Amino acid sequence: MVFVNLFRAPLGRPMTYPNAKDMFDRLARRAGFVARPHMLRHSAATSWIRSGVQPDVAQHLLGYASPSSMQPYLHATDREKRDAVESTAPRRRETR
Repeated sequence: MVFVNLFRAPLGRPMTYPNAKDMFDRLARRAGFVARPHMLRHSAATSWIRSGVQPDVAQHLLGYASPSSMQPYLHATDREKRDAVESTAPRRRETR
Protein backbone atom coordinates (compact mmCIF):
# COMPACT_ATOMS: atom_id res chain seq x y z
CA MET A 1 0.00 0.00 0.00
CA VAL A 2 1.55 3.27 -1.08
CA PHE A 3 -1.40 5.61 -0.79
CA VAL A 4 -4.14 5.27 1.81
CA ASN A 5 -7.60 6.83 1.64
CA LEU A 6 -7.71 9.44 4.38
CA PHE A 7 -10.37 11.75 3.00
CA ARG A 8 -12.66 9.50 0.92
CA ALA A 9 -14.38 6.21 1.61
CA PRO A 10 -13.30 3.60 2.29
CA LEU A 11 -11.09 5.32 4.88
CA GLY A 12 -7.86 3.51 5.75
CA ARG A 13 -7.96 1.33 2.64
CA PRO A 14 -5.53 1.47 -0.27
CA MET A 15 -6.34 4.12 -2.85
CA THR A 16 -7.47 2.91 -6.22
CA TYR A 17 -5.39 4.06 -9.18
CA PRO A 18 -8.10 6.55 -10.29
CA ASN A 19 -8.14 8.11 -6.78
CA ALA A 20 -4.34 8.34 -6.70
CA LYS A 21 -4.31 9.83 -10.21
CA ASP A 22 -6.95 12.38 -9.17
CA MET A 23 -4.85 13.35 -6.15
CA PHE A 24 -1.74 13.75 -8.32
CA ASP A 25 -3.65 15.83 -10.87
CA ARG A 26 -4.86 18.19 -8.13
CA LEU A 27 -1.38 18.47 -6.59
CA ALA A 28 0.23 18.98 -10.02
CA ARG A 29 -2.13 21.84 -10.83
CA ARG A 30 -1.28 23.51 -7.52
CA ALA A 31 2.47 22.93 -7.99
CA GLY A 32 2.43 24.06 -11.61
CA PHE A 33 4.06 20.99 -13.17
CA VAL A 34 3.08 17.55 -14.42
CA ALA A 35 3.05 14.76 -11.83
CA ARG A 36 1.74 11.23 -12.18
CA PRO A 37 1.81 8.28 -9.75
CA HIS A 38 3.88 6.25 -12.23
CA MET A 39 6.70 8.78 -11.87
CA LEU A 40 7.32 7.45 -8.35
CA ARG A 41 7.96 4.01 -9.82
CA HIS A 42 10.69 5.41 -12.07
CA SER A 43 12.20 7.37 -9.20
CA ALA A 44 12.22 4.35 -6.88
CA ALA A 45 13.81 2.04 -9.46
CA THR A 46 16.47 4.59 -10.38
CA SER A 47 17.22 5.27 -6.72
CA TRP A 48 17.49 1.56 -5.90
CA ILE A 49 19.93 0.93 -8.74
CA ARG A 50 22.06 4.00 -7.89
CA SER A 51 22.23 2.98 -4.23
CA GLY A 52 23.60 -0.44 -5.14
CA VAL A 53 20.49 -2.62 -5.10
CA GLN A 54 21.10 -5.50 -7.50
CA PRO A 55 19.10 -5.10 -10.73
CA ASP A 56 17.39 -8.47 -10.24
CA VAL A 57 16.14 -7.35 -6.80
CA ALA A 58 14.78 -4.08 -8.22
CA GLN A 59 13.22 -6.09 -11.05
CA HIS A 60 11.48 -8.33 -8.50
CA LEU A 61 10.28 -5.34 -6.45
CA LEU A 62 8.73 -3.85 -9.58
CA GLY A 63 7.10 -7.19 -10.43
CA TYR A 64 8.85 -7.82 -13.74
CA ALA A 65 9.69 -11.25 -15.13
CA SER A 66 12.23 -9.99 -17.69
CA PRO A 67 15.38 -7.96 -16.94
CA SER A 68 14.81 -6.00 -20.16
CA SER A 69 11.67 -4.55 -18.58
CA MET A 70 13.95 -2.56 -16.26
CA GLN A 71 15.47 -0.45 -19.05
CA PRO A 72 12.83 2.30 -19.05
CA TYR A 73 13.45 2.83 -15.33
CA LEU A 74 17.17 3.43 -15.52
CA HIS A 75 17.93 7.11 -16.00
CA ALA A 76 21.45 8.50 -16.29
CA THR A 77 22.06 11.88 -14.71
CA ASP A 78 23.96 14.64 -16.49
CA ARG A 79 26.80 14.10 -13.99
CA GLU A 80 26.96 10.36 -14.78
CA LYS A 81 27.09 11.11 -18.50
CA ARG A 82 29.79 13.76 -17.99
CA ASP A 83 31.84 11.33 -15.84
CA ALA A 84 31.58 8.68 -18.57
CA VAL A 85 32.85 11.10 -21.23
CA GLU A 86 35.63 12.41 -19.01
CA SER A 87 36.75 8.89 -18.09
CA THR A 88 37.71 8.28 -21.73
CA ALA A 89 39.81 11.46 -22.05
CA PRO A 90 42.97 10.00 -20.45
CA ARG A 91 42.76 6.94 -22.68
CA ARG A 92 42.45 9.07 -25.81
CA ARG A 93 45.59 10.97 -24.90
CA GLU A 94 47.49 7.71 -24.36
CA THR A 95 46.62 6.40 -27.84
CA ARG A 96 47.85 9.48 -29.72
